[in-house]
Amino acid sequence: AREAKRTADLLVSPYNDDLVQTICRETRQLHTRAESILHAMRNNANNPDAPPPNKPSQLTQIMLHHLTVKRNKRVLFAYHRQRVEKLKELSWDVGDRRPASQREIKASLSSSEQRFLQEYGEMVNTYKQSFLDVDLGGNGGVGLDPPLDLYIEVRVLRDAGRINTEFGE
Repeated sequence: AREAKRTADLLVSPYNDDLVQTICRETRQLHTRAESILHAMRNNANNPDAPPPNKPSQLTQIMLHHLTVKRNKRVLFAYHRQRVEKLKELSWDVGDRRPASQREIKASLSSSEQRFLQEYGEMVNTYKQSFLDVDLGGNGGVGLDPPLDLYIEVRVLRDAGRINTEFGE
């Protein structure tokens, strides 16, 4: 979570594979511990010669492991979502990147993120191709954000004939 917050304002931070792998390994260990406690409780319940189990303590341990696993998953989802949103943003702003910054961006990504950026970029380009006469942003364009000024300048790319608005023709 600190990594995601610390790198939120960067273009693209390097993918922290070691930290992600450590969290995944910890999550698997916690899940295994919770399963072993649950398995021991079931064996004690089925075995009449076994000593009485300390159920509140064991149930608390299982719940603690379960909540920690859920927290780890939420943190990893947040980290990866932030990175995916940044990659989507980069795909729409293709014209703003120079070759040097493109190499820097690719060096910061994992292999699956590179593949996502390439495939998502292809989808965005295919979408933009069907709207060549509309400015969708990128390459210094204004984009689809609504204007903040009361009066705006309209650039006409082709004659569309008469246009009816709520104020008239």
